[in-house]
Amino acid sequence: MDMKVIGLHIHELRNQNRFIEASVNILNQSLEKQAPVGVFFALQNIMLGTNQISRTLWSPRKKGKERAASLREILELPEKYPLNNESILSLVDHADEANDQWINQSQDQYILYDYIGDIATSQHKDVETKNIFRAFDTNTKIYTFLGTGFNLEALLKAIGDVSNRVNQLHVRLFPDQWKEAEEENAEPVADEKPARKTTPKKPKVKKTSTKKTTAQKTTAKKTTAKKAATKK
Repeated sequence: MDMKVIGLHIHELRNQNRFIEASVNILNQSLEKQAPVGVFFALQNIMLGTNQISRTLWSPRKKGKERAASLREILELPEKYPLNNESILSLVDHADEANDQWINQSQDQYILYDYIGDIATSQHKDVETKNIFRAFDTNTKIYTFLGTGFNLEALLKAIGDVSNRVNQLHVRLFPDQWKEAEEENAEPVADEKPARKTTPKKPKVKKTSTKKTTAQKTTAKKTTAKKAATKK
């Protein structure tokens, strides 16, 4: 692969890592302020960035596999890796159809959506994961979307590893950018030394409540989930 092409991919991977790091900061701030919209906004951005990194380095499509393999070789990343996960790779594929499928399979089930808190100690402790539309468990750090749970701490650990590898290559490909950042006291870096580790911060463990915690039974006569109640 041409070095110019490699450089563009590395630069974009670094951008996605930085976007995720910023989103983790928003997540922690939103948890502290008990702001549900901020929490789910941040989680969505974290997952979208993770999807972009995953598809760049472990492309599920045939025409992208050569590019992905070349980048993994440069970054010394194995094919078997936490981010090489079907649920992550297909996260935003056919989003509307995925919503339809979840709604249809949840007919007449006890469902949960827009919940933030410790599910195990809540009134929703018996809800099945497959029937959770969107929730963040502040105890286990599991983010569930459309019935699929993602271990946020494990994902951030893997992303941090990728970020460190990307930065070490980025500082060699784009030294001027790092020099400018160093002069602005943004991101210090030394010549011929590995770039600073930028492992995203882990979400803080704090008690939180949600302004919109909704659970309901869907009705088989309708194809969309109807909001039944808002609990505080």
